[in-house]
Amino acid sequence: MLFRTRPWAAALCLLLPLLSSAGTDLATMKPEQFLAELRRPFRQDAWGDITGRLTHVSGGKRQKGTVRIRLTFSPSSMHAQVTVNEKNTYGYEQKHGKGDLPVTTLDLPEKEEPPGLADFGVHPEDVTFAFIYWKLVRELPKASFHRRECRVFELRHPEDGKGTVQVWFDASRGFPLKAQWFRPKEDKPWRTLELKGAKKHAADLWFVKEMRLEGADWKTQVKFDHAEINPIEKAAPDPVLPKAREPSEKAEK
Repeated sequence: MLFRTRPWAAALCLLLPLLSSAGTDLATMKPEQFLAELRRPFRQDAWGDITGRLTHVSGGKRQKGTVRIRLTFSPSSMHAQVTVNEKNTYGYEQKHGKGDLPVTTLDLPEKEEPPGLADFGVHPEDVTFAFIYWKLVRELPKASFHRRECRVFELRHPEDGKGTVQVWFDASRGFPLKAQWFRPKEDKPWRTLELKGAKKHAADLWFVKEMRLEGADWKTQVKFDHAEINPIEKAAPDPVLPKAREPSEKAEK
């Protein structure tokens, strides 16, 4: 999973392009300004390519799978395809307009062949990070996560009765490290997401090696083998999305 430091465009599954803003100090910004920086769309045409492996444990049973993600970005929209086990393909579109919330569309497979995305405990908003666009409720006290100072925000689902999410953002770089979902009138999270293994690479890109999701009686781990982002002129000839590259033999081991 790749992402750039601030601001960032949420992308279906795991490619978070964040562009640096010279002179911007996220750690001292007001909550509204901080979120506005992170919510700004990608500023150039580009495409992304990601591959990974899924492991889901529930009720003592273990299930494994693969995930392949293809994306295209522009200043006004983001398109993505997520393919699970090379069988089920999910389409996602996110359009940015004048409002705070982007308009999103999710296309499910016509005939979903188990196991699908949900069978691994994964929701679309987990991999799109659409929850960062939810309505700001308040900023909570700063906290430390994996030795990184974090700003923690409570955000409410745009639809009434859908609950809230608390998100831990790296205080200086802005990318999310942890999220916990809460049902209405409950004080214990029913789902938790964590990102681990962030390492800085060239061109202000960060690569996250692992994503973990956890509920009351289940756990899901996503390990990423490959992730990249390129200018659109280097994309494959597909008019919407570039073809996903095959994982290398080394990555599959």
